[in-house]
This record gives sequence, structure tokens and C-alpha cells, in this order.
Amino acid sequence: MRTAAALLFLLVSGFTHLRAQEPAAAAEAPSLEDRISQLLIISVDADEISKAAAAAAAGIGGIQLQWGSYSLEDTRRLTAGLRESVLRSGLKVPLFIATDYEGGSVYAPTTLGLCELPTNMMLGAADSENDTASLFYLAGRELKRAGINMTFGPVLDVNTNARNPIIGIRAVGGDPALVSKIGGAIINGFKTAGILAVPKHFPGHGAATQDSHKLLPVITLSAAALEEQHLPPFKRAIELKSPAVMTAHIRYPALDSKNPATLSKAILAGLLKRRLGFNGLVITDSLDMKAITSARPIHKAAALALAAGADLALLGKGDFITARDEIAAQVRKGGITETRINDAYYRVIEAKREAGLFEAETFSSPFDKAYVNIAEALSGKAVTLLRDRRAFLPLKNKTLKTAVIIFSPPRFNENALALYRTLAAAGYSVQQSVFEINPDAAALSKALSIAEKADRLVIGSFQWAGAQNRNQKKAIKALLAAGKPAILVSLMNPYDLANYPQADAAIAIYGMTVPGMTAAGALLAGEFQAQGRLPVELRSR
Repeated sequence: MRTAAALLFLLVSGFTHLRAQEPAAAAEAPSLEDRISQLLIISVDADEISKAAAAAAAGIGGIQLQWGSYSLEDTRRLTAGLRESVLRSGLKVPLFIATDYEGGSVYAPTTLGLCELPTNMMLGAADSENDTASLFYLAGRELKRAGINMTFGPVLDVNTNARNPIIGIRAVGGDPALVSKIGGAIINGFKTAGILAVPKHFPGHGAATQDSHKLLPVITLSAAALEEQHLPPFKRAIELKSPAVMTAHIRYPALDSKNPATLSKAILAGLLKRRLGFNGLVITDSLDMKAITSARPIHKAAALALAAGADLALLGKGDFITARDEIAAQVRKGGITETRINDAYYRVIEAKREAGLFEAETFSSPFDKAYVNIAEALSGKAVTLLRDRRAFLPLKNKTLKTAVIIFSPPRFNENALALYRTLAAAGYSVQQSVFEINPDAAALSKALSIAEKADRLVIGSFQWAGAQNRNQKKAIKALLAAGKPAILVSLMNPYDLANYPQADAAIAIYGMTVPGMTAAGALLAGEFQAQGRLPVELRSR
């Protein structure tokens, strides 16, 4: 009589028809360690490719690509090499090859040669369901061309807290209906392109006041408030048969008084799988974050997550073999049932089958300019004019000296030029200066000197989720007080606009992308009228 594991393998092996990857013979049912390996993902940077190849050869379920220094062709060669490494494994099951492709402050995909996405809040401000679905279909085809088959996105968190230190522009907005609509469009776009979308962070990260990368946040909302404000986008994802959902490293006392969602059987097995009826993969957020590791090591957390109902444990920079052996030991001791391992293993194999990973590889045609066209259209639709008390816009008298003063990280310097080029091309007398987001006294003095010689100012403020740099805030207030006509442009997180009520004109573009900066310049030049709507509520500080 065959074992339960052998019978399970007979079932799933019927789905595995590979061009270069043939499954092991049915009589050679996967060992416990082989099955557990398929439930694990590690994260690697450009200098850790040998580590990724070794894990692939050892039968790991997936690899997340993080920071690199690649062209698209380099990324393609890298992913092809990882697939070749799988051929050296016993099971020869294809890899999930994933990345965080969500746009905005999660900047890593651009280092893999991928297109720069609009931020989610930019998409919320544009509020164009059809364009969003089209954009993410094209983005998904580009992922496929790079050899990537899974994306950790979209972010379905409803950002109800203006001081959220980690979500901010990563959220579509603060309205559950808007997040559901635009998030659903992203899922559909990726799905049509053959990409496994992994919406996150269940059951909702938008009300957090702390950063789960640094400690374990607690959201004290009632179960009813969570249901009304934060679950609707995930319910929509389930309706759309999203293939996966990612967990939040947050404790919700109304749902589980002890455990963060990632380690909570009540939340994962109870709420997500049983009550909401989710049948796809439950993937943990990265287990190397302090919200988890402050209380336990990564390999122990992986075992707890699987026991709670997770199907894939994202280890981050944790050790794959240590986690695999810890989980196997707990199964043999009875801490985790083999039934739970088999259920997760089946879900992984089925998800890979549904995604076509067992089929002969096909490549997309050369990337279509349609992506760029739609990204530009959405960026233009997103631009939001919050106020223009003195009718500065469009900028009049092109001969006036216009000083564009931008505060941003150096890696956005090239993107910043798009605003200058647009105004210059429109015939304006314009000078642009870019300062660090933490300007020192000398930088402030230089900025004020530039402002003194100009006739009007365009000031670009840059803020991540909830961290407002004090020196930047001081510098912008000094520039606004210089007595020159000034337009404030929020380049990233629009919550920073609440810091500058004295600005007579204020614009939000929700992301310092090239199309976003171009759209800002075009608005200033009067080439179109702003039609974006603020997708979150601003609160004065």
C-alpha cells in the first residue's frame, strides 16, 4: 500500500509535464524534506546568486529577487540560470521567481531592469480601472519576459492612518471601495499576463502606527471596524480568485490576543481560509523582519507560520536548510501534522500548475510602447491640484525667472530632470536645483540664495510613508516665507502637504517617476488641467 505522501504525489505529478523538467517517477514519492522545501522562499540580492542557485538545486520552492544591478537581459539570464539549477534537484519542480513589483518606495525592481511603475496612490488618484488593468497586463508581460512569474503585490492596505510609517503611497488610498476597485484591476492585469499576484498585507496594514520592519505593531481596532474598513479589498481579491495572499506581521487583539497575523491560526486558518473561503496560497511577509525576529529566530517562525495555516514561508535572508530541518523535526515530533504539510504542498504544486510553470517556456514579443503610453496617461490623470489661491496656474509670463527647488534622494536625480525639461521645452526661463532630503545649513543657505534671485518658485517636497525630515520641513517653510510666488509640489507622499498650509498653490503627483514629473511640468505649463482626486484624507500636523 502506498503512503499518503506517495498518493499525494501521484495526484500532483499528473499535472507536471515539463519540456526540460520531468517529475520524479511516481514510485519515488517526495520525501518529507522535499515537500517542506517547496514551502520555502528565500530573498537574494545581486551578490548572492550562488546562494540562490544552491537553494534551487536543493529543491527550494521559490526565490525572491531583491536589489540588483542588472539590465533586463541580465535578469533574464539570471532567472534562466536558476531554472537550470532546478534540474539538479531531485524533484525538479519549477521555481516561483518573485519580486516586490508594486511601485513607489519599493524601488528594487528598477534595479532588475524592469519598468518603473506608478505608485499605488498615483493609481488611486487617477482612478482609471481600465487603464490600470491594461498597464499591469503590460507590466506582467515584461515580468514574464524577464523570467519572473510571481509579484508580491498589489498592496491592498487601506491607509486610514496619515502617520502610517511604512504604507503611505504604497496604498491606493483610504477608501476601501477605491482600493478594492484599483487593486482588483491590478490583480486582473497580472492574471491576464500569466503572473501570480500576491496581494498584501492581510488582514490590513493601513491603520498601523509603527513599522513592522523594526518592531511588532499592534492595531487595536474592533473586529467590526476591521471588517468594514480593511477587509473589503481582500474579499474582492478572493472573488477574483487571486492565486495568493500575503500576511501582515501585525497583532490584532480583536482577532488574536497573542499572535501576529502571520503566526495566527485564528486569522490564517480561521478567518482567511474558512470564513472568507480563500483557497489559494497564503504567503508570509518576510520572516526576517524585527516584528518576527524580536521574539523568535526565523526558522522557528517558519514552523509556527506553517502550523498556523501559511503555505509558503518567505524566509528573507534566513537560512533555507535550517528552516527546512526545523520544520521536518517538528513534524516528526508531532508539533506540525503531516496533513498540514501535504495540504500546503498540494497548494504550491497546484498554483505552479495553474500558472503554467510546468509547461514549455514561451517568451513575450519585444516590449510594447503601450506600457509607456498608459503609464504617462495614468500619471497625468493622477496629478491633483489641492489649491491655487492666487491663480498661479498655469505659470504666466515665460520670461520670468522660475527656480525649481527639489528635495529628494540622489537616486531620483534623473527623474527630477523631467520636470525641468518639460518647462524648458515649453519656453520657460527655468533653473532647477536638487538638494538632499536632509539639507544642512549650507544647503539651506544656497536654496535661499537661489530663491532670492528668482521671480517665482516651484518647490518639490519628498516624504516617504510617515517620516518627515525636520531639516527639509524647515527649509521648505523658509522658502515659502521668502516672499516669492511659490507652488509646492508633493513629489511622493501627499501627507506632507499638511505641513505647509501657508503654500498658496499645492499639487500632488504621488510618485517621483519620469511620467509623474513630466505631468507636473505639463500642468504648470498649462498643457492640461488637473483631474486627479486626493485618495486619502490629509490631517494637519
